[in-house]
Amino acid sequence: MYGGKTIEYNLHGDDDWRPDFDDIEQKMDDDVRLLVLINPNNPCGTVCGAEDVDRLLAIARAWPNCIVVADEIYDGLDFTGRHVSVASRSEDVPVISLNGVSKVYYAPGWRIGYMALHDPAHRLSLVRDGLERLLRSRLCASTPAQWGYLAGLTGDRSWMRAYSERVQTQRDYCLERIANIEGLEVQAPGGAFYMFVKLTDSKWANDDKAFVLQLLHEEHVLLVHGSGFSPQRGCGHVRMVYLAEKDVLKEAFDRIERFLQRHRFGHQ
Repeated sequence: MYGGKTIEYNLHGDDDWRPDFDDIEQKMDDDVRLLVLINPNNPCGTVCGAEDVDRLLAIARAWPNCIVVADEIYDGLDFTGRHVSVASRSEDVPVISLNGVSKVYYAPGWRIGYMALHDPAHRLSLVRDGLERLLRSRLCASTPAQWGYLAGLTGDRSWMRAYSERVQTQRDYCLERIANIEGLEVQAPGGAFYMFVKLTDSKWANDDKAFVLQLLHEEHVLLVHGSGFSPQRGCGHVRMVYLAEKDVLKEAFDRIERFLQRHRFGHQ
């Protein structure tokens, strides 16, 4: 709306989809206003630990006009133990943290989230004023939902452990199945509930959208085409959500494997 432009940076597809910090550094200049990190990541499930976060902050530190935006809505779904809040690592770089109730608390219908400003050098006074003006013109989340989320933030979270363990079990099952299906490869995600699967079959490697559409029509399994996230960097991949129960995942993989075999041997 205000003339901003998105510039994509690379992730290392052969190294758990970690950010390519050299690529980020080369793309920085005085015009960059927001440097965005999604951690854990959607669609790849990457988890950036303290070392990665510190590297990102060091890059932003060199550009006084730049604010780091940290989307951390999957922070409670970290299977590596490495996740850290970006704001907690910054002593001078301004950070806007985004979070909410829909993912970790399994309550997407509540439609409630928050934005938190970490401003150790007091550089965001005008940004804060602009945000407050914008908020006064919009409806906020309902009062019962806000009280419910407050209880989630301040109350006992031990119940979340069982949910996280179940999601991790389902992730491990998906990794096992993919490892045994010719035509698919994947880097093990460290968090969230997505995996970014590489299509290695020559028929689909350069047309992930056709793969997704034909799989949906023929086997009624829905995935998301990787090129929808980035035409260049996501091409030849599909995003898979592994929140479904294990029996549903088993049926889905059986159908995906059948689909790949059918097309590999030229049968319709």
